[in-house]
Amino acid sequence: MAEERASKKLWDRAAWKDAGFFLTYLRPHYNVFIPALIALAITGGMTIVFIKELAALAGKGIGGAKGPEWMAELNHAVWFLVGIVAIQAFIAFWRILLFAKASERVLSALRLDTFSRIIRLPMATLNQRRVGELASRLANDVESMRETLVVTIPMLIRHTVMLSLCLVLILQMSVKLSLFMVGTIPVVIVMIAIFGTRIRKLTKKAQDNLAASQVVVDESLQSIVSVKAFRNEAYELARYDKNLGEYLRTVLRAAIPRASFIAFIIFAFSVALILVTWYAMRMLNDGGIGKEELTQFAGLSGMIAASFMQFPELITQLQRSLGATERVREILRDETEPDDTAGASKVRFQGEIEMRGVSFAYPTRPEAVVLYGFDLKAKAGQRIALVGPSGSGKSTSVSLLFRFYEPTTGEILIDGKPIREMSLTTLRRNLALVPQEVLLFGGSIKENIAYGKPEATEEEIISAAKKANAHEFIVGLTEGYQTLVGDRGTQLSGGQRQRIAIARAILADPAILILDEATSSLDAESERLVQDALDKLMENRTSIIIAHRLSTVRRCDQILAMSGGAIIERGTHDELMAKPGGLYGSLAKLQLE
Repeated sequence: MAEERASKKLWDRAAWKDAGFFLTYLRPHYNVFIPALIALAITGGMTIVFIKELAALAGKGIGGAKGPEWMAELNHAVWFLVGIVAIQAFIAFWRILLFAKASERVLSALRLDTFSRIIRLPMATLNQRRVGELASRLANDVESMRETLVVTIPMLIRHTVMLSLCLVLILQMSVKLSLFMVGTIPVVIVMIAIFGTRIRKLTKKAQDNLAASQVVVDESLQSIVSVKAFRNEAYELARYDKNLGEYLRTVLRAAIPRASFIAFIIFAFSVALILVTWYAMRMLNDGGIGKEELTQFAGLSGMIAASFMQFPELITQLQRSLGATERVREILRDETEPDDTAGASKVRFQGEIEMRGVSFAYPTRPEAVVLYGFDLKAKAGQRIALVGPSGSGKSTSVSLLFRFYEPTTGEILIDGKPIREMSLTTLRRNLALVPQEVLLFGGSIKENIAYGKPEATEEEIISAAKKANAHEFIVGLTEGYQTLVGDRGTQLSGGQRQRIAIARAILADPAILILDEATSSLDAESERLVQDALDKLMENRTSIIIAHRLSTVRRCDQILAMSGGAIIERGTHDELMAKPGGLYGSLAKLQLE
């Protein structure tokens, strides 16, 4: 019992937080939302007036003479009812329109905030989550709130208003009969509390299962080449079927309390209706209520019953939405990188880099240190190469330079200033990365190059493309710079994607350039073109080159040979080649052989 009470308290607290969450987003749109609520209350009230007058008209028509006066009164009542319906329809139009405006603006703001949080999450957090799960927050969870804002909340308010007005009116007609009927309401409220907690819990779990199935879809489509190459379509289908099956089982489990709740409400109100009818007939027989009043009471009681019958489904829909709301709020609570764009300095670094005794372990694996006592010193304009086997810590050291992660120990300085004290925007605007596997955005070539400098002119974009040896192949395409590159750049070859990435970096004009295996996956001709473009790009910039192909690092000012997260050797190509049994010399001999 104690556990149930604690669970109910937690649910109540969460429900209030979710309500406050919605109100936070609705507050800027109160000028639209409040008039919509007023219109909703008016139309709800007019519905009650319509039912009451219609019931009164029917009551007058039961028995008695039907003379000219009665017909005139009937015609007047009909025109009055038509007028009510016309006004109600007019107000309903504005109510629906205003609710749509408020809700869609709220949803747009919520989507923007959610995506803003996701895109600004630190790399450590992003690496703990899967892309499909995050996409599901936007695609499924935020969308599931639409029904709540557009339909469920307005309907709950509407039926609450109608229920309250009906109760007031029937109390005026007959207190005894009203209290007899209202006696069933506390039972319904208790059942809502009991079933609501269970439905909410299962609904949240169902949303998690749906997100997991979305992860499979996203991962399969992102790696479709591997899926096809290994003929693993059946395997991916099995993965999707497994996650979808878990979602289905959870949804069906949630259907049990929901169906039980609705079935109970139907039974309870049907029995209550029978008992109220029996009690009303007794009062009519005893003269406790008149025929006309009984007719109006029956009409208003029908409205109360209809409103109460809507509550189970509306509460269920609300529970479903609150489960999705909770998942979105988890994202919005996550700590993000600071948005310091507005206050960022536009100063250009000279490019001097110093890394002192840097060690690092990923937050998810704190026991596995991947970088030990890393020391690097580069003067402005120098070229520094990092070589070594996979897993030696080369890419990790670069991630620390970008502040994707913070070092466990040690310090990183640029131009003599600690980077942890710098604005992230200032730091990253002075850095540019050309990765091994370039994944372009699904727009045009022009848009992809301009990603390095969104405000760049067309002349600047073309100039960058020429320096990157990309202009010639671009103008040879049917639509030139407006050519769509396809999903992740699949319409272009690896060499073409690399040159577009280089053009993007040239346009960004960084003080420090990072080349991460930029030519390792290219054929000889593409490598020649890309290497020539890289040579132009590296002019007058500090460059850090991660490479397996040692032919690309011969002319570097300093080469750091790494293994197991530590620097084993450092020096120029000639110096390292002269060391007998050295790591660099061994790697060079393996490649030459």
